[in-house]
Amino acid sequence: MKAIIFFILIFHIILFSKENKIIESQPEILFEYKKLDRQQDKIALQVKFNNAVLYLEQEKYINAIRLFKQTQKILKIPSFLNIGIAYYKLKSFNNAYLYLNKIYQVKEAATQDPYSYMSATYYLFKLTNNRKYIDEIIKISTQLEKLSEPIKRLVVNVYIKLKQYKNGLKILKTMDEKLYLKIALVQIKLKLYGQAMISLDKALKTSTNDTLTNKILWIKTFTDLKANNFGKLEDDIAKIQKRRRIFKTHLTMPLKLYFNKNKYLAKDYFNRINKFDINRKIDFIFYFAPYIFVDNDAMKVDRGMAFLLKNNLNVKTLDKMVGYNKYFINIIKKDPIEKTTLLQRYMDNKYLAQDYEYYNLALSYAQIDNFHKAYRYFRKAYNLNRSNKLYAVMTLMSAKRVNIKINKIVKEKLTKNLLAKNGLYNYFSKFIYKIIFDDKLIPKQKTLLYKYKKSIFYRALYFLNHVNETGIMKNEPLLTEYSKDPLVYMFSLIARQKDESDYQYIARIQDKIPLKYNNIFVKGPIIITRYYLDILKAMGVLHIADLNIDKDTSATYYRTKALVQLYNEKPKAAIEIIEYLQKKYVLDDKYTNILLIASLIKDKRVEDAALSLTLMQRRFKTDEDFNFLIGLELIRNLKLSSALPYFQIKYNNDLIDFKLLNLDKLLEDI
Repeated sequence: MKAIIFFILIFHIILFSKENKIIESQPEILFEYKKLDRQQDKIALQVKFNNAVLYLEQEKYINAIRLFKQTQKILKIPSFLNIGIAYYKLKSFNNAYLYLNKIYQVKEAATQDPYSYMSATYYLFKLTNNRKYIDEIIKISTQLEKLSEPIKRLVVNVYIKLKQYKNGLKILKTMDEKLYLKIALVQIKLKLYGQAMISLDKALKTSTNDTLTNKILWIKTFTDLKANNFGKLEDDIAKIQKRRRIFKTHLTMPLKLYFNKNKYLAKDYFNRINKFDINRKIDFIFYFAPYIFVDNDAMKVDRGMAFLLKNNLNVKTLDKMVGYNKYFINIIKKDPIEKTTLLQRYMDNKYLAQDYEYYNLALSYAQIDNFHKAYRYFRKAYNLNRSNKLYAVMTLMSAKRVNIKINKIVKEKLTKNLLAKNGLYNYFSKFIYKIIFDDKLIPKQKTLLYKYKKSIFYRALYFLNHVNETGIMKNEPLLTEYSKDPLVYMFSLIARQKDESDYQYIARIQDKIPLKYNNIFVKGPIIITRYYLDILKAMGVLHIADLNIDKDTSATYYRTKALVQLYNEKPKAAIEIIEYLQKKYVLDDKYTNILLIASLIKDKRVEDAALSLTLMQRRFKTDEDFNFLIGLELIRNLKLSSALPYFQIKYNNDLIDFKLLNLDKLLEDI
């Protein structure tokens, strides 16, 4: 009889050692059965203990508790631990606390049975959220000479609870049994999507059941999207399609859009303010580009014609130029949105408009983030005056900003004209082309007037041409000569000084950056506000900045105020402001609509957000961000074959992010 019971005991132990799923409550005592006296009653209790652990794994918690209460005679601490865990699973938290605290009170257990003691302490933290329990676990783990595998798992979970993912990942990589899925999830938390994709591939190879395989494939799809790896996305979607009949993971781990205050890490925001991507470079050029009152050469020709021929038509043309200049000077310092609205009304009332009028309207739209309309009017200006190469490069640049596909033949002619020798604004246009399209191009100009070299436009182009290689330098001509410009002022703040340590550098910016929002950062184009917010996020001071200006109702500030309300957890107020602005100023640009959709999502108006998103995607068919978000919605509903065409270009929006629900729970449960 003893031999049979002993065989059953060994069978149970072999069974546990081969079990792939990790039992969070499994104490080391299971692997130390040889240390027990082989008396029949003790062996019988040991068998009960193993059966109780099986019940625990099968979620038959009442049965497990009944057996553990019997085995506590010889296995006191492990039994108390598992009883406490079973009560915790049953949500009988008072009973759970009672048994777990019995272990915590026995301080000797920290050295005699560290795993059980640390496990009890961990669950006490989950019950009470008292930091002292976490501190106790970390303290014990640092005192142990060698961490066993179960203790490593426990310490990893502690670090995950503390959101100290780097420490957790470090321990995970030292474990004998590689928990590839858990490693991948921690890497996702650290935004190490490339590494996570490798870990997920390994997890998929070792998956033992369909449910786990489906979860891994769904998480792989999510990671592909986060990494903007559309090649891998296509492969993983094809694998899910083959399992469509048994695939339900999209229901238990839904893909969800949400407003993300801090989409990127502080170091990412820091890189954004020091190293400019192509979109930010384009925005900066639009910001610094000059308005054209009347092209000087055109003025000379028309004035000459008026005097020499005494032609009444030429005189009227000159009068129109002067009249427009007078009107434009009166509105140029107005709020950017109001200025653009007034210019649009002016153009709507004209039967025939001049090229420079279209150009100024286009530039105004570019400065309020409406690049689709900017492209339309830059192209109109170019079609009226193809000798003006500034119109040509602005047309190409605005198209690139929103991924508008220009007809191949038209684009080739436009580019050829731009790169030809003669034409107005020849040097400046080629300089812009070099920065945005072809860094190997060397623009040449026989004589560039000194006043042009000293202009903020030239200084800005010179600055943009090398800033990513040299960084923002204090002695940069743009910074020394135009420090009163609000955007240049912010460049000066973050410019690194000679022999300045990292600590001194960060501390200085945190001290100098204005935390009280004011007109300096509101009255200009939206690029100023964006850059300012990125600095606050990079320095970690956004939460203490006061972004309100009382009694200011200017259109640009009001749009910024909508963003402030969204950041302040007041999406309804943000929606009201945006809808007011859209009605009064006919704001139909991407930035305003993204802000509205983010506010609707935050306000839990999911259907309204989805409808707005669909309308915007239909309107701005070439916009990569709207397409990406529509593709996400299709994947969320498992309309996989329809989704792939929407993923072509990297998703780059700051406000709307996406996540998998229940990912954190899975990370803790593995």
